[in-house]
Amino acid sequence: LEESVRTLVETKVLAGERGNYHLEKKVESTQVPATVQAVLASRIDRLPPQEKQLLQSAAVIGKDVPFSLLQAVTTLSSDEELRRGLTHLQGAEFLYETSLFPDLEYTFKHALTHEVAYGSLLHERQRALHARIVDAIETLYSNRLIEQIERLAHHAARGEVWAKALTYLRQAGAKADARSALREAASYFEQALTALAHLPDDREM
Repeated sequence: LEESVRTLVETKVLAGERGNYHLEKKVESTQVPATVQAVLASRIDRLPPQEKQLLQSAAVIGKDVPFSLLQAVTTLSSDEELRRGLTHLQGAEFLYETSLFPDLEYTFKHALTHEVAYGSLLHERQRALHARIVDAIETLYSNRLIEQIERLAHHAARGEVWAKALTYLRQAGAKADARSALREAASYFEQALTALAHLPDDREM
């Protein structure tokens, strides 16, 4: 319902303020997408190109989006543009600020919004962004990589950076095993075997 109302406001079918909207066009001439995914996809498509790219980059990072990481992978030319874009995305209720300390962080308002924004990217673009995020995490958190190991494993696997994926997935599996999260550990080790299959069949492997 929320997303449908926002769509009707953005397409000028409804006018006014929250709690006091009125129709501007005839109901008969109004088309609302059939599913909430389609509603979200059409809202994302109507964003200005830079804001759409910013939202998609945030979606590749994950449901929770550290500002420093987004800053490192975005194609926007300045911090001012980045902050302005984030302000607009918050105004449109795609993202909201969840943490200021110790690091500024944003999150997607709905898991479905995150899913649709991620799915709107071509696979090759997703892969390239995941690979870039691995490099950014290694640089930003160089002195505490173990805290980021699950995130590194996820992005290295999705980015098809197979040598790094093997290393980080094994470490994430060992970390999960150490706290007796055996199902999670098994999942990481299975993904590590998948990564291994993409690497040269030499003695070390």
